[in-house]
Amino acid sequence: MAVTKTGLYLQSSVSALRGVGPALVQRLQRMDLWRVQDILFHLPSRYQDRRHIVPLAAVQPGQECAVLGEIISVEHQRGRREQWLVALSDGGGRLRIRLFHMAAAQRGQWQAGRRLWCFGELRSGFHGLEMVHPEWQMADLPQFQAPRHLTPFYPSCDGITQAQWRRWVAQALTLLDALPDYLEHRLPPQWPSLRAGLRLLHESADEIPSPQHPAWQRLALEELLAHHLAVRQTRQSGIPQSAPALHGGTSLWERFRARLPFAPTGAQERVIAEIKADLARHLPMRRLLQGDVGSGKTLVAAAAALTALESGYQVALMAPTEILAEQLYMRFRQWLEPLDRDVGYLVGSRSPRARRETLEALASGRLGLVTGTQALFQEGVTFARLGLVIIDEQHRFGVEQRRQLLEKGGMPHLLVMTATPIPRTLAMTVHADLEVSVIDALPPGRTPVETLVMPDSRRPELIGRMQHVLEEGRQIYWVCPLIEESEILELQAAEASFTDLRAALPGVAIGLVHGRMRAAEKAEAMDAFQSGAVRILVATTVIEVGVDVPNASLMVIEHAERLGLAQLHQLRGRVGRGMQQSSCILLYHPPLSAKARTRLRVMRETHDGFVIARKDLELRGPGEYLGTRQTGILQMRVADLLRDESLLDKIPALAERLLREDPDAARAVVQRWLGNRLDYGQVG
Repeated sequence: MAVTKTGLYLQSSVSALRGVGPALVQRLQRMDLWRVQDILFHLPSRYQDRRHIVPLAAVQPGQECAVLGEIISVEHQRGRREQWLVALSDGGGRLRIRLFHMAAAQRGQWQAGRRLWCFGELRSGFHGLEMVHPEWQMADLPQFQAPRHLTPFYPSCDGITQAQWRRWVAQALTLLDALPDYLEHRLPPQWPSLRAGLRLLHESADEIPSPQHPAWQRLALEELLAHHLAVRQTRQSGIPQSAPALHGGTSLWERFRARLPFAPTGAQERVIAEIKADLARHLPMRRLLQGDVGSGKTLVAAAAALTALESGYQVALMAPTEILAEQLYMRFRQWLEPLDRDVGYLVGSRSPRARRETLEALASGRLGLVTGTQALFQEGVTFARLGLVIIDEQHRFGVEQRRQLLEKGGMPHLLVMTATPIPRTLAMTVHADLEVSVIDALPPGRTPVETLVMPDSRRPELIGRMQHVLEEGRQIYWVCPLIEESEILELQAAEASFTDLRAALPGVAIGLVHGRMRAAEKAEAMDAFQSGAVRILVATTVIEVGVDVPNASLMVIEHAERLGLAQLHQLRGRVGRGMQQSSCILLYHPPLSAKARTRLRVMRETHDGFVIARKDLELRGPGEYLGTRQTGILQMRVADLLRDESLLDKIPALAERLLREDPDAARAVVQRWLGNRLDYGQVG
């Protein structure tokens, strides 16, 4: 077969493999295996060593091994279960083989005097050691071949046997010479070639390859590179690459700073300088701003917005929930109206008249800054001169939503912010199209929140603590987490806690916020809590982000064992915003799983968002960590973002070189590893 024809065969459907019919094609596609080539990259999950024959005199119970001997006798028993009992000897010892389900064509092979090779697990029986239904071959046949390599076992699903996997891999390996190696001359000579690495991993003859083996690392490197390149393709998606240079001035920012009751931290000043340098260029800014809860990301966003406004351009600030969008609206109104700048508000629940007025002001250019939810990128929303898009809590938006908002302004600058710190491994892979800035210091005077963990049996003690907080004039959050992904059950739990607290604390003003309330009702309840009219707010996790009530000094989270670390950290960040000592109490219902116990321990021991994020990644995995809408391509075949962190240092420079020297090869690398998951890499 010519190389070109063989290469085309590698790109063919898995149906081109011998023995793969329509039903097996469907099973393989469910495992994301579509092409013959994909079979080569479906690597063993473990290996068995069947190469060494163990003398029968030396075998032990529980041992898994290969044996070779002569059949001494064959006994066929027809009881409740038909079986064959075979006595095997190698001259030094004896072993019984017990077989079931023997096909008619096989029965004639089992005869005394023939030589037999078996592999299986030994166990003690009534008549000594035996192997039950081992894998076997007649060793006196000309075609018999003792294993020369380790025997691989592949990740599988119902309906596919290991023997089938090995046959398909053997077919694919005959085509290996036609597999292009796009990195062969771009890696140091100590790295194995792609072909050598694949052959070793499928047919290892010497050692069991661990994920640290150079062959495994070679494939992990290319897979990580493919994911990185896929995200970078968002910048080459055909959209014009020229943005307005927002030089602005210093007038608005200086007037704004003069009104602040505090000075920005050094970390905030550094990040603001990075952003202003980006905005002053015609290349569209694409920057991810990471900052722990309470680090002051909103102030940085204000500095960026003022630069755009003073340059004569509009700013859109998008948030994931109406509660957060309204919080941002109120904050920016408080900041910008004294500077003679109007702030608009656009969410789905606004009245038709208010919505129409806001849309007209945006289209005419009269309105410089608008905050809102996904309503900002819906049909009918147009901007006169959109120069900057700011997305808060960006991990809650899919990349398609981000792209739709950017298209409203041709090519505005983009700043995305998150208080869910993303470990460096994820940031480099998922956000390859973004520069990353980190606010790594909290404003002075912030006191770390005391975190306590207690079983829900101690509620009476907790009520006493709450009474003390209320007597000091402070306020309290009481959070009820999502129950079994059901808003109805969540509502019932929140209402039950609301009723119980009213009974336990008579005369105390208690409010309730949950996901099934209308937006106006949520806003009314939040306003009452912020004004101090409501002393205790019972809420579902809708208050996870954006709520800022400095007088709230106690957070109680019911069934904390149900929540992930990132969500617990976000909720805890709602308190500790004033100068007084604040506390967060994690109530749990025993017994705790091992993972839940670990999560609660981490929350008690650290306030570092990046430490928490890394532990969250270890416990949950990368795809689950950010959600499938945002990280649809993160299901790795070979690489592991934590285990292979050291490889990521090599990825950016390798990607730059490949894109510069051979863009077609870069696209081919992405196609090889992502195949039918390429939609993610085509949007920004």
